[in-house]
Formats: sequence, structure tokens, C-alpha cells
Amino acid sequence: MASVEFFPYKPRPTQEELIQFIRGELEARRSICINAVAGYGKTPVILAAILPYAISQDLKVLWAVRTGTETDRPIEELKAIQSFFAQRKGIAGFSYRGKKDMCLLLRDSRIEAKEEFDPSEVSFFCKSHKSDCRYLANCLRAREEDVSKLIASPKLYSEILEICDKKRLCPYKIQTNLLREARVIALSYNYIIDEGMSWAIKSKIDYENSILVVDEAHNLQTVCSNLNSDSITIGTVRSAIREIEKFKREPTAEIQDFLRTMQDEMEGMLGDLEENGENQFDPESFLEKASRGLTLDILSEIFDEMEEYGVKIRIDQLRRGKRPRSSLYRLANFWRHTVESLNTEGIAFLASKDLAGGEANLALELWDMRSSEILRDKWKNFHACIFCSGTIEPIPAFAETVGLDQYSSQSIPSPYTEKNLTTLITRGLSTKGEALPRRMAEAYLKAIEAFIQALDENLAVFSASYRIQRDLLDLGLEEMIQECKRKPFVESQGMPGREGRKLLEAFKEQARSRCKGVLCATMTGRFSEGADYPGKELEGIFLVGVPFERMTIRTKVYLDYYRRLYGKTRGTYLGYIVPALRRTSQSIGRALRSSEDRAVIILGDERYAQSRFFTLLPDYARRTTKLIEADTENIRMNICEYWNKNN
Repeated sequence: MASVEFFPYKPRPTQEELIQFIRGELEARRSICINAVAGYGKTPVILAAILPYAISQDLKVLWAVRTGTETDRPIEELKAIQSFFAQRKGIAGFSYRGKKDMCLLLRDSRIEAKEEFDPSEVSFFCKSHKSDCRYLANCLRAREEDVSKLIASPKLYSEILEICDKKRLCPYKIQTNLLREARVIALSYNYIIDEGMSWAIKSKIDYENSILVVDEAHNLQTVCSNLNSDSITIGTVRSAIREIEKFKREPTAEIQDFLRTMQDEMEGMLGDLEENGENQFDPESFLEKASRGLTLDILSEIFDEMEEYGVKIRIDQLRRGKRPRSSLYRLANFWRHTVESLNTEGIAFLASKDLAGGEANLALELWDMRSSEILRDKWKNFHACIFCSGTIEPIPAFAETVGLDQYSSQSIPSPYTEKNLTTLITRGLSTKGEALPRRMAEAYLKAIEAFIQALDENLAVFSASYRIQRDLLDLGLEEMIQECKRKPFVESQGMPGREGRKLLEAFKEQARSRCKGVLCATMTGRFSEGADYPGKELEGIFLVGVPFERMTIRTKVYLDYYRRLYGKTRGTYLGYIVPALRRTSQSIGRALRSSEDRAVIILGDERYAQSRFFTLLPDYARRTTKLIEADTENIRMNICEYWNKNN
């Protein structure tokens, strides 16, 4: 059975070749890394390659994505395959979502702020109502064959949710039961990486008889670190003290004393930190002071009591129709996690000052940097793994940092040519250094103004950091955009997700207006990675600087760890240079989503012309690069010349 028979579109030559390559590597049980730009068709190509093999070997396909909202994409392509090859027997598959999206009982409840529940709070709600949930009770009475029929054809999570709502069944329980029936399951990374979340999947699926596909795999390091890290603030401690006072259930005197002393110690640390400062801290020394010399064994018993008391508070909150939150519970888990992680290579403990909201706060953080060590053991569980993204080059560097020891790889040349874009590197501009000098900031402002005036389309100015963006805004960036008869859309640091989505949609809509929009954001935020701007929604990007991490204590700790792992030169390359240029590549890629798109890309930092940075740019950027002087006339002339020729 030829793999290409499962491809529901007219294949391009490189797609047929990639399908056959993947099939051959799977038969040899080798893991695969694939680099291909957005719009290439990675999802249908990979499905077409692995489905015949998975069916013949009776293997499952687990398709892992970064967020729950992205789980529908592979199932939509599975539907297309099913529709195109109607004569074939149905290929069962569905998008798997967490309890937050699937709990009908919570939806029906009168609990305040239920939309704000985090996954752990939804799980606690579910566990608390296990004995009286009508949806779960109906599931237990449902016939197994009726449940199986739910995925006789591929189903999106929303379709399963709708069916279960009509039949008054628990969607989460049903989809968990369907894990055994499905050939393809799309789910978030968390269910693969997080041990606490993966048990529900592992209890139904044999990983050894499963092929894992990791989509947008360049996110793995960050996701792994976030899942295994933890933090608390002075606010957490103050809330825990208020919980005790409010609920009037006296815990032991040791807990009360521990909390008050902990607050005093953290306030003292806060006073010692400089504005927006951070330092490493010694958790053993901190706990000794906060507990007045108690041993770790005795502290462990106190943590157990704190957790037990925190559970009672959470139950009480639910009974009162409120979110089942407890700062005491959170503190117990943070300190237990901290004690278990003492003296572990690759775990750092940081104290940092946070000025968000106008009031100084201290955060204590357990930061787990061990992506390669943690992830290496995950991949060994599967029959084979496929990692794909448009920005995992250089692939050896990617493989090294995610613990992939043996693999085959393919980098698909992008289809973009000089008809699609021009890439201009500006000589004379650079954000190099600890601060952006005023003269350089003014030069950037003039260059950006020339960029905006030369291109009457929706544009983006992506800065290397919020600090640099603030410098430009303070000099009048927003006012200059308005003077150019454009509408500014400015991302702010810490912008809530809902507000960010509204701003993004408004910016995209502006492309249909006579007055075009200019999006001002950072190369480290949500607008420069993950967001799509097809067609006219974004046709020009100006990158202000190279998005290196600022050389803070955190960055130095991270680099020290990578240099111990890989040596000084290799560690700097993997831990500092590659991540920065990957952010650059992600930002550039926002404007090119299909072969019909046109874009002007300005790499506003002369360092991009240096070989060690230039070679890490996407192939389409390297092929279309011109090095120009950063004066106003040069920028305008080059943009107009390209745009008039190709539009």
C-alpha cells in the first residue's frame, strides 16, 4: 500500500518524497526531525506517511501540540483524508481536551468565576463531585458499543462535547474511554511530558505501540521547563495567613509561626533586592531561618499538615460557590517540591522583585532547566517519534537540547523566492549593549518611519525586548505612527490573554481599512509566535535588534548550566545564540503563510550580517538578503523598488 494514497490533495514533488522518506524511517523504527515552513502541509504529509504503517502494525498515533486549541488541526486533516477516500474503512480519531473544556457539571453550576478555573481546580471540582455527578453516572450505565460509535469517523472535541451534552454523558469520561478505540489522538504536550497529567493516557494506551508526532517542536524546551518549575510570592504567604484567619479553623501553632516568619524573611529579601532585581537564594538556609531551625523531616510533617488544611479550605470554598483555591495548599506543594529538588544539577532557585500592579512583590522560584535530561526518557517509551516545525534548524542543536540521541532528518527548502519577499539588513543600527543609547533609539525611529511611509499596508514592528520597545515608545513611536496616518496597536507587558486576542483581531481587521495598522510588539511575545497573519493581514515586518536574553542573573545561571553540560563554546551556542535566532525566525515567518504572500522584512541590526547569525536565519531570508545603509532614503528606495516590481 503506497503511503501517498492517503494524501487527500494533489501532492507537490517534495511532499511525495517526504512521505516516502518518513515511511522508510518508520519501518526502520528511527525517530525523525522535519523542518518545513508554515504552509508546506506538514500535517497531511505526516498523516499520509504514518497511517498505512500504523494500520498495518496496529499502532496508535499520538499527535502532540503546544496548546489545547491546536488539537483540532490534525483531526481536521484526518477528516479530509476520510472524506477523500470514502471507500476506505473509517479511521477513528479525535482531539483530546482536559477537564476544563469538558466538564458539563461545572458549566451548569452557579460557582463564581468558573471561567477562570485552572486545570487543577477543575480536577478538584470533578473529584469532589464524583459521587453525585449525573453525567458520570450516565456514563457508567452507557453501553460500550454505543460509546464506540462516537468515533466511527474522526471527531473534533467540540463534536464529542455536543454529543455528550445531548445524551447527558460526561465528555471527559467518554473521551478517556475512547482512547482505546481511536487510531489517532491529538492532545497537548502536557499529556506526554507531565507525569501528573499523563497517567490518564498511559492507563489506556501502550506507548510502545504508539507513534508520537510532536508538532511545533521548537517549543519543547520552554514547555518542559514551565511544567517542571514552580513559584510563590509574598502575596501567596499573606493569602495563606488570611485563609487561616478567615476560615477560623486553628491549625497547629507551628504552621502559624512558620507562615509569619516566612513572610518576615521574604520581606527582608525584598528590601535587599535592587529595583527589578533578582538573585539566587539558598532554600535550605531560607527554610532554616523561616522555621527557626527545624529539621527537614519536621518541616515535611508541617508541609503535610499545611496541605491537609489547604484541602479543607478548598472543599469549603466549593461549598460556598467559589473557586477551590488555597494559598496554604500551594505553599505546601511548593516547599515539598523544593526540598525534593535540593542539590539537583539543573535546578536553580531564584528570588526576584516584581513591580507589576505598582506594588513591589517578591517571587521565589524553583526553575528546572533540565529539558534534555527529562525529555530523553520520554522518547524512549514510543515505537518511534516524529518532530516537526518550521524553526527547528539547526536540527543537531534542536536534537541535543531535547535529549534526542538517534534520529534521521529532513529540511525541506521553502517555496519562497524574491517574488515573495525582500530581506533588508540595515548597516548602522544595533541594539547591542546593556542599554539602548538615545542616539541609536532616534536612528531606529527614523528608520521605522521610512519603513511605514514606504509601505501602505498592515505592518509590524517587533522589538527584541519590552525594554527596547519602551525606549522607542518613550521617544514617540506611537505618535509617529499616527502622524503617518496609520493606526497603532501596542502590546503591553503582562497584557491579559483576552485583551491580547481583541487587539490582535482589531489589527487584522485594520488591513481591510483605508487607514492601515501598525502592530508594535516584541519578538518574545504572543504576537510574534503562534499568531497567523495570512494575506493582507501583515505585509511588512521591522525587527528592532536581535532578541537575546538580557544578561541577568537568570540568564547567567542558565548559561552556566549549559556550559557545564556542553562546554563553554557549545553551551553558549545552544543556550544563548540559537534560541535568539529561533525567535527571529518565528517573527519573520509571521508574514509568510502561503506562496501567494508578499512581504518586506527589515532585519534592523547589523549583527544579522555576521556569519554566526546569518547562517541561522531561514533559507528564504538568506536567499533574498540585501545589506543596506540605514538612512531614510535607502530604506524607502529599496522597499518601493521591490513592492512596485512584485505587486
